[in-house]
Formats: sequence, C-alpha cells, structure tokens
Amino acid sequence: MNSKKVKMISSKKEIKIILETGRHFSGKYLKFIYIKKSNLAPQLKLLISVPKKKIKLAVDRNSIKRKIKAFYFRKKEIQKINGNVIIIYNYLKPVKYIKLEKDMLSFQKIVFNT
Repeated sequence: MNSKKVKMISSKKEIKIILETGRHFSGKYLKFIYIKKSNLAPQLKLLISVPKKKIKLAVDRNSIKRKIKAFYFRKKEIQKINGNVIIIYNYLKPVKYIKLEKDMLSFQKIVFNT
C-alpha cells in the first residue's frame, strides 16, 4: 500500500473531466481548477502545468513544479483534503517559493477550509 496521500493525475479522461466540470480559483501566480470529492479515504490528486509560452527555460519550469510539489508533500493538513486539482502557473517570470506558497495557502483556506 502506498503511504503517500498526494498522487499525480496522469489519465487523459480524468484531466478532461476536471477541465470540463471543475471549479476555478485564481491567485496572482497560480490558477487552480478543482473538483472536491466525498470519498471515505481522503486523497489529493494533483496535476501541475507550467506553460512553455510563459517560462521558456526547462530548468525554470522544473524548478517551479518542484516548489509546488514540495508545498503539497510537506504539509500535514493535506492528508485531510479529498479532491482533484489542476494547478496552472500564470506568471511570466519564475518567482520565489514564498510567493507561490501564499497563493496555495489562500486556495487551500478558501476551497478546502483547512
């Protein structure tokens, strides 16, 4: 059994369903598309997208993805969240972890009430 409470979304069907039926929340640097689920076992599924049009260098795109993943894998409150979330980076330049964290915390507080 896998002990991780956060998994990555990879199914095209699942992505399509979230994009079509999901709710939207936008911060300054990140855009969130999410679906809340009401299963008994809480599990968060993520998809992180950093568009090549916004951030040209692959090194910077990967760095942003790592920062976002680090936030979700580090937090204990994430174990209580149940849903699917697509996170899209919306800013034109790479930003520091603290700025991304503010967007993610505001999303988490407003949507999942944690």
